[in-house]
Amino acid sequence: GSGKEHKKEGGRSSFSYSRSRYCSRTIITAVKFDYRKIPRSSDPRKPFIGMPFIPIVISHGKESTMPFFAMLDSGADGVLMHSDLALAIGITDIKTGTLDKTLGIGNQVVDVYYHDDIEIQIIGDNRKLQTRVGFIESDNPRQVIPLLGRTFFKHFRAVIFEENNERIELKV
Repeated sequence: GSGKEHKKEGGRSSFSYSRSRYCSRTIITAVKFDYRKIPRSSDPRKPFIGMPFIPIVISHGKESTMPFFAMLDSGADGVLMHSDLALAIGITDIKTGTLDKTLGIGNQVVDVYYHDDIEIQIIGDNRKLQTRVGFIESDNPRQVIPLLGRTFFKHFRAVIFEENNERIELKV
């Protein structure tokens, strides 16, 4: 088939796709996103830094979140999110998941409760990816950045960080 690329207004994301010559169904072959600019610190005089955030929705059964941004993190083993997101998808007690411990900020031991039946959908990609997600309780939800680690990467043929171009590509 012939390969094409669709670019979303504002240059924030694009989707490479191909059409099969045997049917009219469109198949997404890659999803690309520009890094998201975030403040480097609380000091407004300091420059912003580009980070590999992508827009996603998570769901559990018939419940799903509103779209939000999660950071692709090749240094993280798994997928970690704040317990507020578990509540948003109908998990009222994260402790029904499998307990594991991990090191958090400042090498503090943090309890993580993993749930195997969570689906993650990247905005712009119609696939729902069954993923094991660990939920963390914290008094400050802003301290827990949603992370998509290497267990999420297994859904893709390749995950490419283009640091010089501040761009991420997920090849299906």
